[in-house]
Amino acid sequence: MPIREEVKWQVKQATDLVALIGEQLLLKQKGREYVGLCPFHDDKNPSMYVVPAKQMYHCFVCGAGGDAFGWMMKYHKMTFPEALKHLAEKAGIEIKETYDPAQAAAASDRQLIADGNAKGCEFFRKLYAHPQQGQVARTYIEKRQISPAMVQAFQIGYAPDGWDGLAQAIGANRWNVRAFELAGLISSRDKNPTPDTRHPTPASFYDRLRHRIIFPICDALGKPIAFGGRKIREEDEPKYLNSPETALFHKSRTLYGLHLAMKAMAATRTGVIVEGYGDVIACHQAGFANVVATLGTALTREHVSELKKHAEKVVLVFDADVAGQKAADRALEVFVTEEMDVAIAVVPEGKDPADLMLTPNGPALWQDAITNAVDAMDYQFDRMNEQMNAANTMTGRQHVATEYLRKVATMGIDKAGVIRKAMIQQRLANMLHLTEADLAAELKRLTPRRMPARPAQGPRTSQSAEPSPDQGFPHESPVTTGDRPANTTQTEKSQNSALSDVASLSEAAKIGLIRAERQLLGCLMRQPGLFHATLPDGRTLDEALTPAELFTQDGQQLYRLMYDALSEGHDMTLSVLLTDCAQAGLDKLAGLATTIEAEIDAMFQAVPDSKADLQSKVTAAAEHIIAHRRQTEYRTARPEASTNTMAPDDALREVIALEKAKRSPLRIMKVDR
Repeated sequence: MPIREEVKWQVKQATDLVALIGEQLLLKQKGREYVGLCPFHDDKNPSMYVVPAKQMYHCFVCGAGGDAFGWMMKYHKMTFPEALKHLAEKAGIEIKETYDPAQAAAASDRQLIADGNAKGCEFFRKLYAHPQQGQVARTYIEKRQISPAMVQAFQIGYAPDGWDGLAQAIGANRWNVRAFELAGLISSRDKNPTPDTRHPTPASFYDRLRHRIIFPICDALGKPIAFGGRKIREEDEPKYLNSPETALFHKSRTLYGLHLAMKAMAATRTGVIVEGYGDVIACHQAGFANVVATLGTALTREHVSELKKHAEKVVLVFDADVAGQKAADRALEVFVTEEMDVAIAVVPEGKDPADLMLTPNGPALWQDAITNAVDAMDYQFDRMNEQMNAANTMTGRQHVATEYLRKVATMGIDKAGVIRKAMIQQRLANMLHLTEADLAAELKRLTPRRMPARPAQGPRTSQSAEPSPDQGFPHESPVTTGDRPANTTQTEKSQNSALSDVASLSEAAKIGLIRAERQLLGCLMRQPGLFHATLPDGRTLDEALTPAELFTQDGQQLYRLMYDALSEGHDMTLSVLLTDCAQAGLDKLAGLATTIEAEIDAMFQAVPDSKADLQSKVTAAAEHIIAHRRQTEYRTARPEASTNTMAPDDALREVIALEKAKRSPLRIMKVDR
């Protein structure tokens, strides 16, 4: 059953976008706006702004933008109904739903996996709480001194000791078998299915997790996306068994416990990474809630990208063994190439964090270890010093230093930002007693050579150009206001993306048309009443310019949304437009709308009087688009025009006269009613 528009509006109005995005990103207030690192590209400097007054977000580099619905869909990969339902639940708004078989049949794999994980988590938790079947699991948890509060917070469960406990539950509850298969919770007994088994029953499957403590692995919203199973019997192998990777779960970018650690990370500006589920839970139980764990992998750039949203520093806690040393090597690589501080801490007394927390002084020792964690580069340099001191000859020491620099060079120091690169080189030079120039030369020598990229063989563009109107939006380079970064990069990307839609024109003419198109859309978003403004030829804008007459595909689609609503007398503000884009899954159009809105804001700040001049700007933009369309149509209909049989001015006047004589669909509707 379609959700009424007033319900969507109510949910949107009840959602604090700053708080919503702040659950996932570290936002800092700048004036009336908030800024943070954009999660949709490799952002080194905060370029995503959240505007509370407009309930919208926008990145000035990659162009991502939208409203609360768009955020949930793009960041959390939700469908519009899922985003609406989630936000309604957060706001305490009830949405009445009806079962739609057709919609259920069309559920995506992502939706099926999410549903299978949710039902599987519920099943495991009920088994854990069962008086008889869950006794062995509860005994294990009590032995590890994990409190009931932590069991609840981390949703700990139990997989029964049998081949088909979950499979039987799937059949008894008539759940979708495919959902659990896609989630990796059950596997088919038949390794070579025939056409007769294309619609299998639960009886043809067995459980993948059996007689294990279950640790749900959750996304940033706390919803299970995978599971980790810890063995209870010593003879069972492996010790830990995780869900396979799915459309929702990727080990290299997932951190266990992140949904419970985000707030503490933001408060302390520090994220602490340990190695196991039990270690995370023990730290949280002791009051150290900024602790997470990787899932059997080394620290990756994807992990760092996730952590950068919540913290400014990462402390890696490892054992003082070979594995710990390798992990430290990997940490240095991340430190060199990412804009984030990384430090190394060794678990005190050679214990696991979980065991340490059970000792009388464990929490105090832990806090001291984290506070005094050694910078990753200093940690590596101390190891290099140990190796150099162990070397008995000058040649041996030189070899150690050279290999260390080779390691740094291969880690990608050349990809670091200019300031960070200079700071790293300065520290290395001091460590090795070299001049910075000598160090830079040595690093350059040791950096692996890359094959030069082959230049693109694109078509040459004509230098001739059609004049573009002096529109002021966004005719000049985008304006930088205050601390806000200029959106030149995004404007160029947006224009380049649109150029392919008008490939037959010169570059300057294309850009002029795109500017006119965006000026038109921006003014209409700001003042929808201009849709019925009268142009110099006597027609109103809605009569003179239809969506098909715009030049870029994105512009046509965005104008179509506005055109259909405005021609029927409905409001079409940016807020409504973003909601419509989110509901239709049009992320690209939402980004274009927020980019245009940001550009018109920049124009208003640069030229305050332009607010009162929107009608003239709409008129100029529309006339530029219409004039070019007329010329194009005339050349197509009158090939002989290219032979100069008619003066250009005369030809244009004839085209204008013919165009004015046309009856647009809206004019026909108005006159013939």
